[in-house]
Amino acid sequence: MEKTIHDPIHGAIRVEDEILRIIDTPQFQRLRWVKQLGFANLVYPGANHTRFEHSIGTMHLAKILAEKLKLGEEVVISALLHDIAHFPFSHSGEGLLRNHAMKHEDVELAIKGELREVINELGFSVREIRRIVSGEVSSIVCGDVDVDRMDYLVRDAYYTGVAYGIVDLPRLMEKIKFLDGVVVEEGGIRAVESLLISRFLMYPSVYYHHVSRIATKMFERAMERVIEKGVTLETLLEMNDCEAMWLLKEHEPDFYSMIRNRKLFKRAVYVGRESVDLKEILKINERRAEKKIAEMAGVDERFVIVDIPKIEEFREFSIRIDVSGKLKRIEEVSSIVKALRNSWLETWRLGVYTKKEFLDEVKKCAVEYFGIDKRVQTQLF
Repeated sequence: MEKTIHDPIHGAIRVEDEILRIIDTPQFQRLRWVKQLGFANLVYPGANHTRFEHSIGTMHLAKILAEKLKLGEEVVISALLHDIAHFPFSHSGEGLLRNHAMKHEDVELAIKGELREVINELGFSVREIRRIVSGEVSSIVCGDVDVDRMDYLVRDAYYTGVAYGIVDLPRLMEKIKFLDGVVVEEGGIRAVESLLISRFLMYPSVYYHHVSRIATKMFERAMERVIEKGVTLETLLEMNDCEAMWLLKEHEPDFYSMIRNRKLFKRAVYVGRESVDLKEILKINERRAEKKIAEMAGVDERFVIVDIPKIEEFREFSIRIDVSGKLKRIEEVSSIVKALRNSWLETWRLGVYTKKEFLDEVKKCAVEYFGIDKRVQTQLF
């Protein structure tokens, strides 16, 4: 038996019976109600797409490449399940997982019940799926260039309406080959550049937009307190966005109301690396900083949020290009990619967020606490 799913990004996607059996499990159906971009719809009203369609799109691309590269079917199943362990609101819950030495790539956490039974009946290994998804095994699912980001960059741009998700996917997939890992042929350099340019533009415009970032941190902090009240991570992993919001309504009604009605915290401080000692800032514990700044400002600790984004290492800068039989890193053969790598830190921002009525005092105390250079600090509200 085979069905066709009509997808706005990839068109008609053919789905075989064994894939349908996985899709029809309660564990996979949960993804219908988990937004792909968390709270980005507070900025881009169209960003209501979910992990469900992204997972199917990723599986579709993996299937095309698996047939081309003669890879096993386990790779296709792994692509389908790569986001099965996402928290409600997707990456908005990533910090909660990190605090418990976990990450959403630990798919074994969510492959349980009916889904595990189906996986076992189909003869696939849950352990091997986890290894593929986590990148322990070099593959097209998680690697320097993979089907996950190929799908989400184009999909996220489509649903947010921004013009930054222009990636030449057909050309890129045509030029990918497997040579002790994923390698791109020389003729695919421009397609790789389009992928990296898209990601570079999408991060500050969409993924790290300050409104989405503030809502994400508010949700994260509120959920931390919910967990302290006895709600387990296992319980949260079985919830969707709506259920998580009801949990907030029960345990954190103030934060529930602010997020629901878009009455979010404001930026008391929002500065780039030129205003601070970045090396020292990255060593600071956000919770301890919040407690100290709140104490200095005479504000309830719940109403001060410190946001120190990690400096991410992007695997795409390590993409290997086959140039006349010699393997070179993409930045060695592309001046555009080299420039992007050097410019990446320019998008980093330290944020301190609070309620509107506490802005002036919290700003003053945060500037003092972080030693922010007042000559160059950006004041954005």
